Amino acid sequence: MELTLSPKETEVRPNTIPDLKVDATFRKVPKHALTFELWKIDEDRLEAVARAQYGTFYDNCAYIIYATSLVGHYANHETITREQKANVPLERYIHYWLGNNVSEQNRSNVVHKVQELDSYLGNVASIYRETQNHESARFLSYFKKGYDVLSGALVNSPQGVRLFQLYGRKWLRAVELADIDWTHFNSDYIMVLQMETTTFVWIGRSSASIERRSALSWVQRQRKDCTICIVDDGYEQSMSPEQKQLWNKVLPLQQRMVYQTNKLGSDFDCKTNGDVNGSNKFRIYKCNQRGRLHLDQLDVGMPSKDDLSDAHGVYLLDNYGQSIWLWVGAQATQADALTAMGNGRAFVKKKKYPNSTLVVRVLEGQEPVEFKRLFGNWLTIWQDNTRGHKPVSTKFGKLDAVLLCERPKMAADTQLVDDGRGERILYRIHGDQLEELPATKVAVFTTNASYVVKYTVQCATVVPADLACVGVKSIVYQWNGSEASAETIAKADSFAMASFEALNGAGMFVQLYEFDETPHFLQLFEGKLIIMRGQRSELLHSNNNLNWDFKTNIMLETFLLKVYGDASYNAKAVEEHPLSAISSKDCYVIKTNHVWVWCGQSSTGDAREMAKSVGALLGESSLVLEGKESKEFWQSVAMYFNQTLVINGQSCASSTTSSSSSGAGSMCNGSSNGGGNISPTLSNNCYLNTTIPTKPRPPVQLFLVWWEQTQLRCEEILGFEQKDLCADSTYILDTGTLAYVWLGSKALKQERDRYTSIAQCYVQNAPFGRRSATALAVVRQYSEPNVFKGFFETWQDELGKNFITYEQMRQELGSIVPSNALKEGSALHLNNNQKDFDGHKKYPLYVLVQEMDMLPPEINPLRREVHLTHDDFVSVFKMSFYEFDELPKWKKQELKKLNKLF
Repeated sequence: MELTLSPKETEVRPNTIPDLKVDATFRKVPKHALTFELWKIDEDRLEAVARAQYGTFYDNCAYIIYATSLVGHYANHETITREQKANVPLERYIHYWLGNNVSEQNRSNVVHKVQELDSYLGNVASIYRETQNHESARFLSYFKKGYDVLSGALVNSPQGVRLFQLYGRKWLRAVELADIDWTHFNSDYIMVLQMETTTFVWIGRSSASIERRSALSWVQRQRKDCTICIVDDGYEQSMSPEQKQLWNKVLPLQQRMVYQTNKLGSDFDCKTNGDVNGSNKFRIYKCNQRGRLHLDQLDVGMPSKDDLSDAHGVYLLDNYGQSIWLWVGAQATQADALTAMGNGRAFVKKKKYPNSTLVVRVLEGQEPVEFKRLFGNWLTIWQDNTRGHKPVSTKFGKLDAVLLCERPKMAADTQLVDDGRGERILYRIHGDQLEELPATKVAVFTTNASYVVKYTVQCATVVPADLACVGVKSIVYQWNGSEASAETIAKADSFAMASFEALNGAGMFVQLYEFDETPHFLQLFEGKLIIMRGQRSELLHSNNNLNWDFKTNIMLETFLLKVYGDASYNAKAVEEHPLSAISSKDCYVIKTNHVWVWCGQSSTGDAREMAKSVGALLGESSLVLEGKESKEFWQSVAMYFNQTLVINGQSCASSTTSSSSSGAGSMCNGSSNGGGNISPTLSNNCYLNTTIPTKPRPPVQLFLVWWEQTQLRCEEILGFEQKDLCADSTYILDTGTLAYVWLGSKALKQERDRYTSIAQCYVQNAPFGRRSATALAVVRQYSEPNVFKGFFETWQDELGKNFITYEQMRQELGSIVPSNALKEGSALHLNNNQKDFDGHKKYPLYVLVQEMDMLPPEINPLRREVHLTHDDFVSVFKMSFYEFDELPKWKKQELKKLNKLF
């Protein structure tokens, strides 16, 4: 497919380069230093913003941010300029931000200025085009306490009454409104009405507690000498007469009309427009300059790094209108680098995407992690290129939880909680049958069943302080086979979750699929876990096997096991049949009339040791090396192995093994090379080698997540630290191999109860390549395991113990908050499911008394009264909803008919 963009549609013509005379202000910027700089463009003036004003913007201006940091680190508005040696690699970012009311002249000026800065720096920075209310996660990460947008229209007006709209969970946006009117009110927002002596804080009923806390902190920072009056959405009439008189001067209560709609912002729905399986998440175009710009769409299924093959060229990536990325090859001309942003804007207009669509230019070799993670294989390549020594010896002896507690980074790197020698109880679920397996059994799983392991963490200490800092005492693992039925998994889910809840917050829950076993789970079995096909189920688990012995039962069978991994924390053996190709890097255990352990020429000594230990479980075994096989071996294994297969495998020794069976599935591209993959998005029938990487994978991401009706929404936190975890919220820490759900101790009950739904919804609809079988873990605040803590720069166990809730903040403001604050036991404080009055969307009375066919669709005509605000309800029925709700049914209906609400 070919798309032609007209140069006239670009902010800067793509086929011309303006004569770049670099502004004198930019010449003061050090070229090789850590720094954070902010400039404002007002008409044709470029002025540096004073540090004290960082985080305050005007909606009629354009701004430029230049931020640099060490690779893998993050700058913010507090970054102090520090010169670096010339050989220290830096990440460089230029952002230009456009206010909602910026003039066309300012839009054009900022683009020219960005080109000047980019040219002065040598075209090495990533450039982001940001718009008010639609900023990227990276831009937001610069302002830890959020930012303010002031109205340019009010700059020269006298300081009178001012109205602000506040929203945003992680980053609070405080937007000043040019006029004061009820139309700006919305139940999702917190509104602040500033008057000379009083500041009114109006709390929208659908705002989150994290937003309410941030809003109260913001108000206190703004004006320390002012009376604060908190007004609850729908309870405005409970203000004192004096307060109402003040309020009515600018916002007459009789004109009150508050709607509830989803707010704007960078929060994005986890559900993307693309295929939820992650394939073909975006389109790639090659940019060709032929007088006018032509885009040739590349025919790619699952985009990979290799698609960006022309170092002299420019590629455009359309992430389904969420963002547009321009990738400029290292050998491309300066003209191509400078005009890329204009081409991106022309594409947005051609496609009729919203004007606020994020456009980013990145350069080969300087790509930010947000770009890399759009590609299923990019981060695997990153790991392969940076692999060093293993963090722990493959024979590490005793590695208990206390040692790992002292070295949380090692715990995060290895993903080991302890050495797996704690007590384990194993349950097997098949259909509606649940049985506890004897502790002596060799661990043999079948692909048609689910297994639950209750594990007690090994802790070689009785010192209370050491025990406390270990965090997690018990782990409940749930492993689902690839052929397990929905009934089996549902039964396993309920049993595993009940076991987790029984730990009373002192444990962790991990849900795994057959292809994504974590290092610690495999360590429980010391690398000797055997996964057999579902057809073996009867043989292994028939009820008459009371004196069950694995060797006796299985001796009659013939099968082939492929051994994955080379250490006790990454190894397992999987039954495979038929075998279509093998690699010289692999090891197999073949059980015929004898047990054979076959090791490829390129297999490591450690991998061979793991294969031999699996062979020993089956009985006396013989080691066979590739190229030295005996005639007896070939005769014995003919039904699985043959010489042609081995020769073929050898000739492409670096290729992956491709085998498929009902249980094993087919190998993912590049996954048998021990590269420590992070679950590239492919078929769920993918076996991955779980070799651990040398350090946390680069895209470890933290998301603040919440439910909005039935959809999960999330906000990414770049450059996260422990204090970004708030007790009244829920987060997902995605480490690539495992997605952790962190439940704050004061999080909403529905989030604390629906943790698996949160994790599964996130994994299935994650905004980048991910297979839906990714392992999930649930941790609770104050019981975080070391494998979780180690992903944070420094972890303090006491941090968060002094958390102040919104209700406590409100009480502490008691001395300056007048009596309109709701009394204990009033509507908003009642948490009774039957009395769900405040949970309903509110409408003005005249809307609710209309004919049935005129009512908004979400209103139940028989329950119109719950859609009244508290104040309207009291004025109509002369009682509160809670008094009304206690009346007999006939009396309620009579009153509703009387008031035309039935």
